Amino acid sequence: MVRANPGVLTALNSGVNMPRVLVLLLILAAPLAAQDTESLNGSVPGDRRLTLLYEIDFGPGSTSWTLACGLTTNAASGLIVRLIDLDGLASSAVPSPTSVDEAVVLGPGTANAALSGSYSGVREFAVEIETAQGSTASDFSGGLTSNAGLIDFVMQDQIILGASGLKTAVKRFAFWDGTVPAGSIVPVGLELDFGDSPQTVFLRFEGVGTGIERIELFDTTNGSAMSLATFTNPTAGDVTAVPLTHSGKVYIRVNSKAFAGQNGSAAWAINAPSGISVRRVGTSDNQGGTKTECSTAPTQSPSWAMVLALAGAVVSLRLSGAKRSRPARSRPAKVHAR
Repeated sequence: MVRANPGVLTALNSGVNMPRVLVLLLILAAPLAAQDTESLNGSVPGDRRLTLLYEIDFGPGSTSWTLACGLTTNAASGLIVRLIDLDGLASSAVPSPTSVDEAVVLGPGTANAALSGSYSGVREFAVEIETAQGSTASDFSGGLTSNAGLIDFVMQDQIILGASGLKTAVKRFAFWDGTVPAGSIVPVGLELDFGDSPQTVFLRFEGVGTGIERIELFDTTNGSAMSLATFTNPTAGDVTAVPLTHSGKVYIRVNSKAFAGQNGSAAWAINAPSGISVRRVGTSDNQGGTKTECSTAPTQSPSWAMVLALAGAVVSLRLSGAKRSRPARSRPAKVHAR
């Protein structure tokens, strides 16, 4: 709330030129309305990645913005903080997109991540928090600050980093990693919600594998499988941004196929833009993105040697959650968001 200066109220009551007074009020109010800070305080276990989703309304006109997230930890296990521009990431087909900024401290200290750009309308951003090393929890405190537009908290989620299989976070991110038996295909389906009106959006698709003939993305919405992207023998990792035009429920499938004669190991990720939900096929809206829910589906663990070898070749550091072998059970992550 903006409180008017008593002198301004006196001027209003005494008939001072109104346009000049209104301009003065707008000037005084602008800095207060432009900047907003969301507090972040809590802890993240050593085997989890905590993801928080926010939205910012930049208004009808193009607005230059800067978003910064600074979190301090006292833990020897350190902290990794990633700040993600969802629309920028979904439309990017480069291995190291400028729409993701990562900050790392290997012990006690402060991790500072920041992004900037120009947007209009409502846009979504995510903050990912995990430990930097070891298996113990890391505390954190700090905030997310915007110089333009108010920050609204949407939801919080967490994934188990050591679990293989399909993992989803805040209804915008989907990750899969696991073993693919020799000569066989492992299909994984996802359901997206494009809303009532037709729209064209981009999905970022990443994949990497050893002993993998191909990783392929299909649109299966209309009952047939239309190929959208194919990564052939993706040992070094591949990435693309795929356009999709739909309304309502949309169904996609990712097939991972191993070469004949040997088991393979693969990992892939799907990143959706603002307002496009991603979830497991057949789940309800309240699954895979709440304040405390852990949205993972552990399966039989693949060879850790293969997974760790994959991690070194991953296009994005976020793609494979199994970046190191860690216990699969811990206390839920805790966070405070205003």
